[in-house]
Amino acid sequence: MQAHKIPLFKHWVSEWLARSVIFAILMTCLFSFALYSSPVTVMGYYGVATTDVQYAMVLIYGSTVTFLALDSRIVKYFTSRKYLLIGLTTNGICTLICFHSKSWPLFLICQFAQGITCALLSSIVLHLVFPRLHSTRARVIGYTILYAGIQISIPLYSIYCSMVLHYLDFNWLFYGANILLLLLTATVLITMDAKARLHKKIPLYQVDWIGYLFYTSFVLLLGYILIYGRQLGWFSSTVICQLVLAAVCILILFIIREMRLKRPLINLRIFKAKNFVIGLLLLFVFYLFKGSTGLTYSHLETILKTDPLHTIPIWLAVISGTILSMYVTARFILLGTHLIRMIIVGFIIMGLYYSYMLFFISVTGSTADFILPMFIYGIATGVLFVPIVTFTASAAPAKIAVNASLIGILARFIGFCSSMAINNELQLFTRAAVQDQVRHAVNQINPQLPLTLQQIEQTYQNAGNDGLKSQVAANAFFNTMLKEQILARASRDYYDLMLTGVVLVIIMLIFLPKMQQVVLRLTKFNVPY
Repeated sequence: MQAHKIPLFKHWVSEWLARSVIFAILMTCLFSFALYSSPVTVMGYYGVATTDVQYAMVLIYGSTVTFLALDSRIVKYFTSRKYLLIGLTTNGICTLICFHSKSWPLFLICQFAQGITCALLSSIVLHLVFPRLHSTRARVIGYTILYAGIQISIPLYSIYCSMVLHYLDFNWLFYGANILLLLLTATVLITMDAKARLHKKIPLYQVDWIGYLFYTSFVLLLGYILIYGRQLGWFSSTVICQLVLAAVCILILFIIREMRLKRPLINLRIFKAKNFVIGLLLLFVFYLFKGSTGLTYSHLETILKTDPLHTIPIWLAVISGTILSMYVTARFILLGTHLIRMIIVGFIIMGLYYSYMLFFISVTGSTADFILPMFIYGIATGVLFVPIVTFTASAAPAKIAVNASLIGILARFIGFCSSMAINNELQLFTRAAVQDQVRHAVNQINPQLPLTLQQIEQTYQNAGNDGLKSQVAANAFFNTMLKEQILARASRDYYDLMLTGVVLVIIMLIFLPKMQQVVLRLTKFNVPY
């Protein structure tokens, strides 16, 4: 990629400076997602529940997903620098509002707007880079760098967030984000040509604004149903039933509209492509398994009482594993290795991660015990992501390849939401099952119970406490210990179910011979969202 071939930059901008600015824009637009690296802090700052924080994540992710479909037309109307500055300015205003306000509804509105700016910024970066990568080799390397950046952005910013939250309040994260946006805005103004365009200017006519509203409404309703379904009682709730009916009606209207339009928001004929649907299912399943790591971080925080600064080695392990595996994976793809075989290897490595967690997760241990499994998880992520995306993109016809990317990111979004819904459901189920077993084992007729309480009480008395205080403290300590044991056992049961799911996916991939026929085919028109 030569700098003089990039019309967006001024003539004096070197190749490496151009690449650095592009990568900085990409990483900056992902900053808002890192705010959720510590959900407990968000809950405490705004005074909301766990499901509210989860839906805030859904809101910003869903806003990004739907605006990307609209962006392919809007990006051709504005000059590139102006479009970038609009996105940076909007993001900065939203961040400034969040810095000065503790209103949860206002925060959600800003998150929706920042999701749009994330789509805007990432889109112009991708339109800048990928259409100019003419060889398959360059596009594979481009895919790898792009998705490596996306995958490591969350743990990288989580390290930053952990350091800030250790010394300052939550709202100072917004202050740091604004400093970053100001620096990037200044860089864009200095290095980019004000009049340059990536595309010929196309007026904003025949843009499917109504389709965008349908699409956005459906995505946000689906996210709401999946996140709040358990809390509201699923289909026993009138609200959930009404929302499901509304979502189905909106989806039907959207499909009918898109099939009739000459220039649809998303060309749904992409679903006729062989193996494309299988690729979407793989993306969906991958994000289901990927979302289970939240339980690991919860275990570190809740049971091992690990403070945010001591989780930095965990994040570094994930980053190292991801970068290493993506580099190796790209080399194998360029050597012509079958994509499905690589995907099978990736799921096997993911299975190793779950197996490790099954045998070693307990109420004892240290943070260092989780460095290896999270490194393995990072490797699994790197091995799976690029081959699955490459497989899905290769299964799509060149003329409508961009639609494969738009539907692909929707599949990732649905997998992300479903992973949270399934995690909430399975954790509740496994904890209930463990609690039922404990209730039968730990009761007043169990002769071991009074002996255990007496030993704990004696420990407190030896420390200088009187009899009453020792008894109260012993009961409190025993209840805490019991809760930790229940959580650890429920976590093992959960990982056991996840491992079973991974094994089933591997078996299905082995016995689907038609998938082996997909060959690497990445056109320069395919922009990989």
